[in-house]
Amino acid sequence: MSVDLAFRGVIGKLYEAARLHAGKPLSEAASEAIVSRDPEHVMIVTGFKVLPTMVQETDGPPGALVLAKTLRCLGVDVSLGIEEESVSILEAGLEVLNIKCPIIPLPSNVDLSALSRRAFEEKGIDLLIFVEKAGSNNNGVYHNMLGVDVTRYHARAEALLNEGRLRGCCVISIGDGGNEVGFGLIKDAVERHVSKGKDCGCPCRGGIAACSKADLVVTSSTSNIGCYAVSCALSALKGGSWFYRGDLEVKLIRALIEAGAIDAMTGREEMMVDGVPVEVTASIVELMNYMSVKAKSAPNNQGYRG
Repeated sequence: MSVDLAFRGVIGKLYEAARLHAGKPLSEAASEAIVSRDPEHVMIVTGFKVLPTMVQETDGPPGALVLAKTLRCLGVDVSLGIEEESVSILEAGLEVLNIKCPIIPLPSNVDLSALSRRAFEEKGIDLLIFVEKAGSNNNGVYHNMLGVDVTRYHARAEALLNEGRLRGCCVISIGDGGNEVGFGLIKDAVERHVSKGKDCGCPCRGGIAACSKADLVVTSSTSNIGCYAVSCALSALKGGSWFYRGDLEVKLIRALIEAGAIDAMTGREEMMVDGVPVEVTASIVELMNYMSVKAKSAPNNQGYRG
């Protein structure tokens, strides 16, 4: 999870800060948090639009969808949330993974307090997960990693977090840069280690570090990989097999690109996630799957004896 695939030079530091809060490996902490709460309805919120066209990137939705299917396989109801313009991207992914989940379209740059109250009341949400979801700084401004103000393109999803807090809902955030909803939990580390973390360079001068705080943050080289790790750990914890494989990763990324998603690093419709070729991310999926199978079959406490 903390291998610096995108060569940003920060993921190791952010992982250390997040693990200090969690007290254990992050995928383990997140999967255990989910199991211990035994949720009936989980809402997974994603969505980050990127330059130059300000459309949804390939990091976020795949991870959210894989986590959604894992939870559905465990009998948990799941709702998904994303900006209105990006709903078709999630729909394409749901078709690939052959699952049904309601999608809540989130209007951009408006108060979502009423929508949040309604969602919690109607669906009985008792666990909230943010995945690569654009988060605001202390000034209420949303930024990309370059420090560009992208507020008008994104949903003010902190309203969902605030509503969850009022209802005693557990909140988990999965991200890779510190500018995501919930990453205020490790804000000091983001400001210290991430370029533009403390001073974005835009007129707000507030930095890109998100201010809202989740109960647990999972940092990873890409948010998708963080989700895959939590999903795989969750399946293992429940004694099942993980459904996701490398060929399905390729199929899923392709479907989302065909639906309009772009790579955040190149700004083009390419088979990449944060500039990492899909062949690489697919190999990581295969590695996770292999490790989960081996861990399941290995006798307790039996280490490598070669």
